[in-house]
Formats: sequence, C-alpha cells, structure tokens
Amino acid sequence: MAALISGLPLPKGLEEALLGLSVERKEDDRFLTGQGQYVEDVKLPGMAYAAFVRSSHAHAFIRKITTDAALSCPGVLAIVGPGTWKELSAALPSIGGIQGAANPYGGDSSGPVHKILSDHATHVGEVVAVVIAKSPYSAADGADLVEVEYEALPVVTWEEAASPGSVRLHEGYDNVVARMNFEVGDVDEAFRQADRIITKRFDLQSLKAMAIECRGIAVQWDASTGTLNVWSTTQAPYSMRETIARVLDLPIKQVRVICRDIGGGFGLKGGLKPEDLIVAIAAYKLKKPIRWIETRLEHMISSNQSGRQSHDVRVGIKRDGTILCMDLILRKEVGAYNHYQTMLPSNTINHLTTHYKIPAFRFDSQSIATNTVPCCPYRGAGRVEAVFTMDRILDAIARELTIDPVEARRRNIIEAADMPYKSGLIYRDGVPINYKDLDFPLLLERALTKSDYWGWRNRQMDLRQAGRCIGIGISSYVEAGGMGPSETATVQIDYRGHAQVSIGVNSQGQSHETTLAQICGSALGLALDEVFVRGGDTNLQDFGFGTGASRVAINTGNAVYKAALDLRHKIVTFASRLFECAATELDVTDGVVSVKAPGQQFMTFAELAQKSVRDRRMADLGGPGLASTASFYPPTVTWSSGVNIAVVEIDRNTGRIHVLKYVFVHDSGKPLNPAVVEGQICGGLAQGFGIALGERMIYDSEGQALSGSMMDYFVPRASDIPDIDLDHVIFPTDDNPLGIKSVGESGPNSPPAAIAAAVADAFEGRLEISSLPISWGDVLKSLQNGFHAGRVPSESETQSAYKEDTR
Repeated sequence: MAALISGLPLPKGLEEALLGLSVERKEDDRFLTGQGQYVEDVKLPGMAYAAFVRSSHAHAFIRKITTDAALSCPGVLAIVGPGTWKELSAALPSIGGIQGAANPYGGDSSGPVHKILSDHATHVGEVVAVVIAKSPYSAADGADLVEVEYEALPVVTWEEAASPGSVRLHEGYDNVVARMNFEVGDVDEAFRQADRIITKRFDLQSLKAMAIECRGIAVQWDASTGTLNVWSTTQAPYSMRETIARVLDLPIKQVRVICRDIGGGFGLKGGLKPEDLIVAIAAYKLKKPIRWIETRLEHMISSNQSGRQSHDVRVGIKRDGTILCMDLILRKEVGAYNHYQTMLPSNTINHLTTHYKIPAFRFDSQSIATNTVPCCPYRGAGRVEAVFTMDRILDAIARELTIDPVEARRRNIIEAADMPYKSGLIYRDGVPINYKDLDFPLLLERALTKSDYWGWRNRQMDLRQAGRCIGIGISSYVEAGGMGPSETATVQIDYRGHAQVSIGVNSQGQSHETTLAQICGSALGLALDEVFVRGGDTNLQDFGFGTGASRVAINTGNAVYKAALDLRHKIVTFASRLFECAATELDVTDGVVSVKAPGQQFMTFAELAQKSVRDRRMADLGGPGLASTASFYPPTVTWSSGVNIAVVEIDRNTGRIHVLKYVFVHDSGKPLNPAVVEGQICGGLAQGFGIALGERMIYDSEGQALSGSMMDYFVPRASDIPDIDLDHVIFPTDDNPLGIKSVGESGPNSPPAAIAAAVADAFEGRLEISSLPISWGDVLKSLQNGFHAGRVPSESETQSAYKEDTR
C-alpha cells in the first residue's frame, strides 16, 4: 500500500514491527505519575473563579434577580445575569447547532436560538446568572446568596409534548422541532403480501455520560501576545475556537484552545455549552483569567443527556420468517433546545437494519422538545436504540414461528455473496449506504462456535429441569465510522532526529499518542520512542473537526500515514542529492539513511534535518526543514460490525442477573494496536451493560431530575462486568490506505440487546422486554408468578425492586 502512495517501499518487516503490535501506551507514564495537565491544573496569577446560579424550575420566566447580598459576600468581584449582560457585551450570543448535521431525508427543523443567558428558564439547572469571585469558595457562596424570583410555567413533559393542545415550550414554535420521513421500496404492497404482521413498541431511556472528569474551562487574555488562551475539556477545540472568535470579533488566530488531557468525553463534551461562552466573554472583557470546574451535581442536572426515544414498529413477514417490510414511527426527545438537528434519529435509522435484509422500509421521525436539558450524542449515539429494536424484532419472529433465534437470523441475514449491499438508506454525509468488505454470516457462525451456543441450548433444558433460570441472547451490530470531512497531520523531523507529529484532534483516552506514533514510525522507519504525537492545541493545525463519531483512527491516522510517507520520500530524495546517488540505492532503517553499495555512506535523520535548514537542494522539496503536511478526506463512512452472545442466569432468590458467558466477535479492519482495540471494546461494553441493567435519567412531572446523583444513577462497577471472550476477525477495507475501520463506538451497541434477549429467554419468552433498562421489578414479578421452581421473592422484595426501578 505504501508503494502506491510514495513510490518508495517501506523497509522490509518494519511495518509489521509496529503496526498491529500491542505496544505499551506512550501516554500512560504521564498519567500514572500525576503529570497530566487537566483544566483544573491551570493556575494563573490573579485568577478568578466562576460559579453559576441555576434555575430551580423546569419552566419559568425570571422576573427579578436580586444580587445585593451576593455582592457584599467577601471575594465576590462581579455578577452577571440577563439584565446586566450589557456590562460585558452589547450582544447576547447564542449557541448554534453541530457542524455537518445535514438531513439527507428532508423534513423541517425549527426552534429558537439558544441564548447563553435568558429570562426564560427551560430546564432545571439552566444558567440564570454567573458570579465571579477571587476563590471558588467565594464564588459558590455568592451564587447561593443570589435571589431569583420566578413565574412558574406549565412543564412540557415527554409523555405529553407531542399531543394536540400540549403546552408550547417556546412561544411561536411547535414542540415537534424536526421531522424526517423516507421510504425504501413499496411498504404498503409488501404488507399486503405478508403472511403475518408483528407490532411492537420499544422505549429506550435517556443516559448521562459519566466521565471521570466533569466539564471545565479556564480562559486568560494575554495582552503581551494579543491571544485569548482557552483551556477546555471540549472534544471539538476548533469549533470552540471559531465560535469564541466570532462572538468576541477576534481573528481566529488570536484565540488558542488547549485541551491536551481530558478525563473522558463520550460525546457530551462535543458541543459548545453556555458556560463555555460565558466564561470566555467574561475573562476577555474583565481582562482577568477565570476558571470554572463543573461539580458532579451540576453535571447531573445541567449537562446534556442522550434523550429518551420510542419506536413503534410494524413488521411484515412470510410464513418462514423472512422479513418483507418494516414501518417505523420514531420519537426522539431533544430537550429544551435542538442542538443536533436530526443527527441522533438519523443515526438510529441508518444503523437499524444491522446485518439483515429489509426489502421495504418506511420511517417517520419526530424530534420533540421537552423541559429537560438539551440532548447530545452519547457513545454509540443512536446505534444502541437501532440494535435493540432490530434484535428484539428478530426474537419476536422466532417466538412467533417457534424457531430458534439463530434460525430467524439465518433466514434474513445479508450473505457474503450479496456484497456490496445497498440498503437503500442514505448516511448523514449524503452518500447512499453501501456495505462491503464484510461477512455477516461468518461473524455469526464464529460467535456460535466460540460461545458453544448449541451446547448451551442442550444444557439449558437440563438446567431448567433442575430449577435454574438460564437464558441465551444474540445481538448483531454495524458501526459507521470515519465521518469526514477530513483531518490534517504534520510530521517534522527535529534536530535530534525525532519525529514530531502535530494533529488537529484531541484525546479523551483513545490512545492517540500511541497508535498514531505506530503509524508514523512504521512509515518513516523510526522506533516508537522517537515519535511524539501532539494534539489538543489549535495552534498545531489550522483546522480540525473533533474527536467523535469513531473518526480519528481513519481520518487522522491516514493523514499521519500520508504525511509520513511523503516525508520519507523527501528525506530519501534529499539524502540522494547529498550522496550523489539514485534514491533507489538508499536504505532507510532506524532513523538512518545509508547507501546500499560498499562504502557505508550514511546519515542519521538528525544530521539530515540540520543540513536541510540551510541547504539550497531543499528548494524544490518544500523549503527549509524536513516536514510534510497531508490531509485525508474519506469518501464516506467505513462500516465495521460484530456479533455478541450472552448466557445469563437469573438468581431465583434475588432476581439478580449473572452473566455466565459473554462472547464478543467483531471486525474493525486491521488493528493498529490490538490491546487498544480490546480496551475500546471492553470500555464500551461496560457502558452497554450499564444501559442494559440500570443507567437512566429520570424526571418527574415537574421536570425535576430524580436521578441527580450517583446514589440514584446506576454506573456499573468493575465487579459488575463479566469476563469477555473476544474474537478479532479482520476484513480489511480499501476505503483508506491503512485498511482500518472504526471501533470506538462498537462496544456499547449490542450488550443491551443481548442481555435483554438472554433474560427474556430465561423466562421462555413469558417476560416481554421491550424497554431499557431491564426492570429488576419485572424480573422479580416473573419469578414470583412461579415460572420456575424454587424459592420465589416475597411481595415486599418485589415492591422494593419496583421502587428501585422508578427512582
């Protein structure tokens, strides 16, 4: 592949020496020795601190804000609210939508702009005012002393928002703020031909991204350089830079966003939030460095959520279980403001069919505003909902026909001979979906073999006779990764002979400093400890499009690869001029360029780099210095996929779910670092287990969060996650030079569906699981109804479980 790009082959065996090897992570030494640089580590002379006054009402007008007591609080420097905003800025800026959130399925989007401060509170936790003080404690005390007079308004709830005559959240706008509809094939005719029709409703919960590090921002105006320095936890530093520059009417180059080390993101940190702009504007106008760090309570009540989602599905099938058609009505909660337009429901639509053929498919999607925090992507955005729906439908077909769930899948699966396969849907980049470089039946059979599926089916009957509650579940997913538009990388050889790689994305734990160094070292012929990757600083590249949508390995990885190969060509060409020989007579190994013929002429990368600065022979090689910049533009997304099989046992005494075996077979193309791939899978799977077994944001009828702390919001612990039997299957792709696919969002997609299927199977289909998370109360009730022999839980235990489920 390298020869196709540069005309120069890689040194024999060198690519294999780094790429595909589970080398230790380069960034871990910094983290393990406490040398990471997080926003809370930013300490500047004269620094002030921000604390936010937040709405206690889900829906209200703010009639009066009294600040006298707060201003008299020791250490308080300033208080800004909607009425006093002109002290800082003539215009009250708003937050826009996400870049590239196009809707290929048409439909309308509407809704007001999201002002960063407003006298109209639209959710509990919305920013009402900000207090600036000399210490974080003074700021918090001052915020507590700000008095706000509210005029409460009726609350727009998820259950009622789209109903005729429902209260409007925003005057002049309908609560249905976006729509999509599309049809593949003739759905009505397919239903007329169907032998059976299955109708189901699926409800999926809203989730909160529980990163170790909450949000934070620190901002300093450096008058000596005329630069606004911003340290942030954002996943999209360039988008933040551009918005701040626009709001403050500064040239983009005068705003620098730095976000080197981030303690987890999972999608929530991808978009701009009101606090980001408020702190940036205040620091610039007051000419004082200001820092804000979000508390966990603030995170729970005011940071974005994933949003609830419901699917009303009709499926038409033949007598043998072959799917003819599907009709879907999708409702997506977007919260008080629709920042992401139709991105989240379109993700669900485009991943819904997973490994299976649906010849005729129609959907109608509604995005619905409610008096809750705005919604944003959560790792696996839209895909968990898609996979759960498809697998529950296939399990319903199996029950309808009294066949094994595996057989229902075999009768509908896309065969390898069908590739390339076009589903008729369109991805959100506007390109029709086209599956290729995939083999779904192979993945399924590998999972069946690795899990000993049929052996478990045989043992299951005996174990049930012994009174044990054993269930087996299957789930399949597809994962679109590598979303464009592009990424850029620069590779430069410094005076020491080391490669410095500058990229336009930042990391929240994805191992970029290791995997991208492996790519660069392989292409250049350098050892891993001589390659250094830097990101998370907008001074490093002119443009970057953020870490999310499983896009960095494909986009940035291939940009690094192209830049490194081009630089290798430049190094060899320059050396050939110095040695007065042909480039083909040179060898490159371990940072040394040498002549193959006897005489042993050689130069190190360090020597070449130093000579290249003043040597006129660099004139047609890009000028002084050994550096190269390249960009990678993907033609569209690249598809990876996998199959999960879970074997569970329900404890007859407690109703608890114990996983006896969990198999995860997946294809993510050529692995850059198998250990990193495994880490991504395991971390995502842990989040998927949380989705299956308890994670959810709950709001009451007044819009108050009932799961506002980690006492009430279930996050799985290490002891909750079973051992995982992973199987890496490699189907390389020609979508990109490295032949890689995405893996960052693969982990959470199938566990909820696989666990739900296994639990339902444990009760022989008599417990219908059509919503997430799985209800412990429903499990106990099923046991109490005597579906299985042995002790059953008491009425008090069942009631206790119901209370826990609804907390």
